[in-house]
Amino acid sequence: MADKLHFSSIDHLRFYLKWGYEWKMPPDWRFERINRYPFFWLVTEGTMDVIYDNRAYRLEAGSLFCAEAYLPLQVQGSSERPIAFLSIGYEADVLGTSLASWLQLPIHHMLADSANLQQIWRKLIRQLDYLLSLEPGEAVVPEQLQVLSQQYAWLNQLLSQLPIQLSTASSIYDGKVDEACRFIEAHFHEDLSTASIAASVHLSPNYLRTLFQRDLRLSPVDYVRHRRLRKAQELLLSGAAPISVVGEQVGYKDPAEFSRIFKKHFHLSPQKYRQKWKSSEMGC
Repeated sequence: MADKLHFSSIDHLRFYLKWGYEWKMPPDWRFERINRYPFFWLVTEGTMDVIYDNRAYRLEAGSLFCAEAYLPLQVQGSSERPIAFLSIGYEADVLGTSLASWLQLPIHHMLADSANLQQIWRKLIRQLDYLLSLEPGEAVVPEQLQVLSQQYAWLNQLLSQLPIQLSTASSIYDGKVDEACRFIEAHFHEDLSTASIAASVHLSPNYLRTLFQRDLRLSPVDYVRHRRLRKAQELLLSGAAPISVVGEQVGYKDPAEFSRIFKKHFHLSPQKYRQKWKSSEMGC
């Protein structure tokens, strides 16, 4: 029986909750932040203008907003009514690719009916609050399992209301992709090419490229760049190492090349990115 089982990429989903809040803000609420973790917002009242990753969005009641980690966010209230929204911060990836990228989630989507999602969202927030209120050692397995069950019920309800188009080919997962991703994670500070990654898992470069496109929607080279830049963001915001050292730690021996690639993706040089966002992390 076991030899007939197929494993899908979703079997490699890592999903952890970081926070859950229900916010009520004044009409003129504004802030400018960057978050270490991705998050979802569901607006239940009021209107706000958001600039996220240099693009503008108008959020209003029924808006579901999906933000990735380490990208700048500016918010300005834009109505006479208070602003209310539900928020969940999380950490999730499939083989190192963020959940939002892997599922190609829209950044902003208007929900026709969010009542059921709101109900599940608020229940999850209450369960998280209760779990966090317990003293160390007080939490028991049933409470932890309830939160786990509720977080996947929430995720299922949320994703069921979004326009997700998964390739049918991606339903079958090849374990060689996992091996290659683990190799990349251990060696992305070194010189890597599709050929060297393929050799590490005993595949031809063309076949490895096909598997990566099918399961991760990225070429091996793009996946390496994604992991390097995500690690660079983390190092820039969490430490004080010189920019050249950060570049070397993520596989860019030439500081100029590191700065050029970083700026191309984040619209700021590594130095300006650190200066602007280092002290602004928060959960929201």
